[in-house]
Parts: sequence; structure tokens; C-alpha cells
Amino acid sequence: MAIGIVDEDLQDADLNDVMKDLKPKKRVQVGRIKGKLTNHRAYLAGPIDNAKDDGVGWRQLATPYLKERGIQILDPTDKPVTQCRFNEIGDEKEMIKKLVKLERWDELREIAKEIVLVDLRMVEVADFLIAYIDPDMHICGTYDEIFESLRHRKPTLIVHKGGKSRMSMWLRGKLNHNFVFDNFEDLFNYIDALHDGTIEPDYTRWVFFDKV
Repeated sequence: MAIGIVDEDLQDADLNDVMKDLKPKKRVQVGRIKGKLTNHRAYLAGPIDNAKDDGVGWRQLATPYLKERGIQILDPTDKPVTQCRFNEIGDEKEMIKKLVKLERWDELREIAKEIVLVDLRMVEVADFLIAYIDPDMHICGTYDEIFESLRHRKPTLIVHKGGKSRMSMWLRGKLNHNFVFDNFEDLFNYIDALHDGTIEPDYTRWVFFDKV
């Protein structure tokens, strides 16, 4: 099933290279596909502040694929809560930039605390995490979310621009390299194989509840 085409407005050619295979060549499915990951919750971590598209592009393209498998999405650019007023994108992002120019540090701290609380709570309740890392882009919250996920021994799946050869040594020490992928197509092939039972899960990370 074709799950998306890269929007022409996405200006980052490097991200487009990683995202190009979001349109699978052979996957033909209709309706919801039940499997091991049905009803699991996935948190989508990745750059927002310094992403030219506010980080929504890859999330919007990946979401239909995940939902088709019955996976519930926790997306920091589309927070599923009413208590947090900020999704950090669009007009809200521009408002934050104006507050920075005005040096309204107290107001910015209060906004940031609200964002951090909700985003890390979503990491806590997620069953697994999917993150996009661009080593050429300054990211802060993404690393915090990844390490929080690892502290809770959650499956932490990474799409890394440039592949494993561009990983930092710190990440090599923290991450299982088998959970690091060059692009989203490789990630989705892994998820499909896990979902339909083609491969055996890493039970040091994955937990599947028979009754919830």
C-alpha cells in the first residue's frame, strides 16, 4: 500500500532521501492488519525546533502506516491532550521565536516546562519509541526522550540519517545497533516482520501482554 508521497514543501533534501522509501514497492494491504503490535502505543521522537517543516513531514507520512497495524500514535507535534497549549509548530513556533527576541525568559520557561512534562509523559506511557536522528541538526529533546525510553527498557527504534556509520560513539554505547535503521523503509520492514511473527522479538525489550 502506498502510504504517502513526500510533500513538495519539504525543503530538506537529506530528510527527503531518508523518507523516499516511505512509499513501499511491494506492500499491498487493505484495512487494519492485526498482529503483535496491535494496540501498542508508539511515541514519535525527532527534531522540531530546527526542522524546516517543524518535524511534521515524516510523522504525518509514518502515522497512516502505523495506524493501519492498529498502533496508537503519540505525536509531540499533535499532542493528544488538552492541558498542554503548545504543539511547538506553525504559529506557536513563531510566537516562541518572538518571545525569544523579546527576552521573555520567564514566560519561555513556563511554556517549555509544559511541553517537556507532556512529551516525557507520552514517552513514559508509550510501548515503544520511534525516533528520527539527523546528526547535522542540533537536537536536545529528542536525545532526552530516547534516553528516557532506554531507561525504561522500551524498544527504541532509530532512523538515523547517514546510517550506523554516522552514529556518535555515545549512541553506540547506549543503543542496540539492530534497532538502528538507515531509512524508514528498513524500519517498516522490521515492524512488519515483527508484527506478523516472521522474526522473533528481542524479549529483553519487547513485552506483549495477553490480557490488558
